[in-house]
Amino acid sequence: MNYRDATGGNFLFEYSQNISKGGIFIETDTPLPLGARLKMRFQPPGNEAEIQVDGEVTWVNEVKEGDDNPNPGMGVQWIGLSDDQYQLIASVVQSILIQPG
Repeated sequence: MNYRDATGGNFLFEYSQNISKGGIFIETDTPLPLGARLKMRFQPPGNEAEIQVDGEVTWVNEVKEGDDNPNPGMGVQWIGLSDDQYQLIASVVQSILIQPG
């Protein structure tokens, strides 16, 4: 996943396996602050269409010294999804839920 803060300043590539219809968890050692706005671009595995959406950081799981937290990062809520974007994300989420594991 690639994302840039809404000011156009930071451009980062991070890893995420946790996506839902409401948002995404981005695993990172350097989360953005609460309330930060992002522009995100990602291409889910097995999906030809690239998804481009806006989001806002709604919670942060920080790295703390001496903490064995295996999942530092930030929760990002989707903002202003179009119907097409919502349907595409919903289909990605559904395909993840029904994959044999």
